[in-house]
Amino acid sequence: MQVLFDLFLKEKLYLCNLSPKTIESYKQAFNSYKRVLGGERIGSSKAEDLPTKHALTEFVIGLRQTMSAGGANVYIRSMNSFLSWLYENEHTSEHLRIKPLKVETKIRKSFDFAHLQAIVRFKAQSFTQHRIHALLCLLIDTGVRIDEALTLKTSAVDFDNCLVTVRGKGNKERIIPFSFELRKVLFKFIRRHNQKFLFPVRDGGHLEYHNARRDFLRLMSKLGIKGFDGAFHASRRLFARNYLRRGGNLFYLKTVMGHTDIKTTEKYLDVQTEALQEVHSRVSVLENIH
Repeated sequence: MQVLFDLFLKEKLYLCNLSPKTIESYKQAFNSYKRVLGGERIGSSKAEDLPTKHALTEFVIGLRQTMSAGGANVYIRSMNSFLSWLYENEHTSEHLRIKPLKVETKIRKSFDFAHLQAIVRFKAQSFTQHRIHALLCLLIDTGVRIDEALTLKTSAVDFDNCLVTVRGKGNKERIIPFSFELRKVLFKFIRRHNQKFLFPVRDGGHLEYHNARRDFLRLMSKLGIKGFDGAFHASRRLFARNYLRRGGNLFYLKTVMGHTDIKTTEKYLDVQTEALQEVHSRVSVLENIH
C-alpha cells in the first residue's frame, strides 16, 4: 500500500496542486495508520495489504488511545481522501470511509468590543509591536487565515482600490476588499521596511507562526486581554460574526473566508449570548410595552 500512497501524493501534488501543508497532513495520517497497524502489514500494493473495515476500525481505536476525538478527526479526514482515491482509481472494489468521531460542541469565545478597541487603539513603540498590531488589524478587517497573512507579499496589497490578493488552501487565490482604516495602518507600517513580505523579519523572510504567536501573546498580556478561545483564530471568528450581523451575505462570507463548503462557514457562526440579548431586547413584548 505504500507504493499506492506515494502515487496518491504525487497526483495530489502535481495534478491537484495541493499545498505542501496539505501533503504533509496526508503523510502524518498515513504514518499513524502504519504505526497503529504495524508497518510490516503495509509494504506493497497487494490486495491483502489494502485497507479493510476491520483495519480502519483498529486505526481509529489506536488514534483515540493517544489523542482527542477532534485530533483524531484531522487524521480521519486525510485518510478518507486516500480511501476515495483508491476507489476512484479501482484499487478497491468498495468505497471505504471512516466515520468522523463525535466531538463535543462548544461555543468558542472571540474578542468582544472592548478587546477590539484596545487592539485597534494600541500605540506601538517598537518595530515588533507595529508589526503585530498591523497583522492583527489585517486579520480583524479581512478575516484571512493567519498562514495567508504571514505569507502575504507587499506587492499583493492594492492600496488604490483597497484590495488584497491572498493565496489560500489548495494554492487558490482570492481577492478580498479591506477598509480605508486598514489602508492607513498598512501604509504606515510598510514605510518602516522595504521587504518582499508584508510582515517581514530581519533577513527579509516572512514572520513564522510561532514567533507571531509569541508577539501576539505578549500584546494580549500588555493590554490585559483575556477570556477568548484560541489565538489568531479568535479574530477570524470575530470577523465572520460581525460580517453577518452588519448585513453581510452568507455566500459572500464563504467566498471571503476561502471556504469550499458553506457548512464550514456556518461553523463560525455559533450564536453569542450578547447577540441573543440584543435581539431579545428588540422582540420582547414586555420590553416594548414600556
